[in-house]
Amino acid sequence: MLFTPYSDELKVINRIHKVRNEDYALLRLTKTMIEKNNPDANSIFRDLLLKSNLVDYDKLDFGGSNGITKDALFIQSDKAETFKLKFYKVLNKRGDCRFSIRYLKKKIKQNIINEGDLLYISVIKDNPTTPKLFIINLTSNPPTEEYLVDILGRDKINSKLQEILPSIEHILNGGFFDNSKGIGEISPKDIGDTFESLLNIKTNNFSGADIDGLIEIKTKGQGKTLDTLFTLRPNFEGTAIETIEPNDRNRVSAFTRLYGYDSDKHPGYNSLYITIGSKSRQLNNHNFFLDVDSENSRVNLKYINSTFKKNTGEIVAFWKFSELKERLLKKHPATLWINAISRKENDIYQFNYTDVEFSRSPQFTTFLSLIEEGYITYDWRGYTTKSGKYSGKNHGNAWRINPKYKQNLFGSIEKIEF
Repeated sequence: MLFTPYSDELKVINRIHKVRNEDYALLRLTKTMIEKNNPDANSIFRDLLLKSNLVDYDKLDFGGSNGITKDALFIQSDKAETFKLKFYKVLNKRGDCRFSIRYLKKKIKQNIINEGDLLYISVIKDNPTTPKLFIINLTSNPPTEEYLVDILGRDKINSKLQEILPSIEHILNGGFFDNSKGIGEISPKDIGDTFESLLNIKTNNFSGADIDGLIEIKTKGQGKTLDTLFTLRPNFEGTAIETIEPNDRNRVSAFTRLYGYDSDKHPGYNSLYITIGSKSRQLNNHNFFLDVDSENSRVNLKYINSTFKKNTGEIVAFWKFSELKERLLKKHPATLWINAISRKENDIYQFNYTDVEFSRSPQFTTFLSLIEEGYITYDWRGYTTKSGKYSGKNHGNAWRINPKYKQNLFGSIEKIEF
């Protein structure tokens, strides 16, 4: 693709994102764009301008004289200067959306911008009333991380990360720490609870990121288990569960009751402990699979029985794209992925946190692709009574990812070295 960054340009993008990680658009300058000074304002760029309350192309009349001019800070390796950008619609039947850079040919002669350069365009919205448009040439004379900090300052996530890094370094170099809950058998959440207590973070069930809603903490012990992304119960409207259980609050339990199996651990109960993947990589023997339904903007949970064809299946629950995207972005604006080893000393478990990785801004389109490929799955974990009043436990049904594919979801994952 024309706007796909080369490896050296991608390194500059990653450098920028260590300082600022707002939404952005990319534009590679062609010879025609330069000669006519009329780069296309593509849909991603228009959406960026609209969400930042800078330019609404739908409200512009046709013709350059009806355009809007805005300042943009153009940041280079050793200086930053203000460029004038004009946003307008072409005076033709389609009203093509364009913009121009004042004195572009002069900047070409000065080698500030060159044919084939890839421009990174973004907006700082630290102050919503005065959004700041900025441009960085990813190909020629890109700025250093230090210079970006001087000019733009760090965004909230990067500022928070810099604030907690000394404490994380202390924990990783501190050896073994006692389980924060004290003496007792170890449970999966103890590693995370102990790490959060060492960071003085109160344990909570908040649906957003753990640290001020900015950074999520995900800890993991030994073993090759999947990484949990977030919990989100499905919808049941229009399914068999809606028919048999009118109270929406009880429908997760009703699902376990209807589709579960005799519980060995809890006699007299039905259990449902399964990992559900796509049809191509079905991971359970209970005939459930996930199906990405782009036409209806949802992910369906399907069940194969004698009534439905094997390749079709019955829709027994579903998640709307909008709900999945909202939860993914709210839970993972940025994430610290921390590994630990454990041991038992004098009746108490201890944890040694060994390494940490940092990721930002998951891509929802990739999230859906990884479901289709079977690398993001859904865990159903719970048990309930076979009849009458529901009694049992739901362990928090969760979306999980194969750790090998985290980098695909987040674009890049940085190992933090101390």
